[in-house]
Amino acid sequence: CRVWPSRFKTIADAAPYAMNPQALADKVYGGRMGNTEPHDGSKFAGKGFIQLTGKDNVRAFAQHIGRDSLVDDPSPIATELAMESAVFFFEKNGLFLIADEGVNGDTIASITKRVNGGYTGLEERKHETVKIYGWLQ
Repeated sequence: CRVWPSRFKTIADAAPYAMNPQALADKVYGGRMGNTEPHDGSKFAGKGFIQLTGKDNVRAFAQHIGRDSLVDDPSPIATELAMESAVFFFEKNGLFLIADEGVNGDTIASITKRVNGGYTGLEERKHETVKIYGWLQ
């Protein structure tokens, strides 16, 4: 209910999906982002460092790197292509331009909104981003 309040208004609404990741992903991602077939929601649930989600995004990434087979089996995005998929998403969505504004709350919020469509987990993301950025300096 906290993560997807528009989809699960009550605990009773969410209960059938508890402890069932496939059903949950099919519920929240099915019918959007190019997910049109049964179980596309779970098949194209977030993978990689940016959590690339949806058949449309996977298809665009697959075409970008010349691996159309990812549409049939997107699992390599979670492992060998985790970073490359994140870089692709940042480039495709103009996020590097936002990131170039510096590591601060406004930048992190702007990128979060563009990636997730909302601000769920924003405070933790701010904390972790500042911490990791400190390691890189």
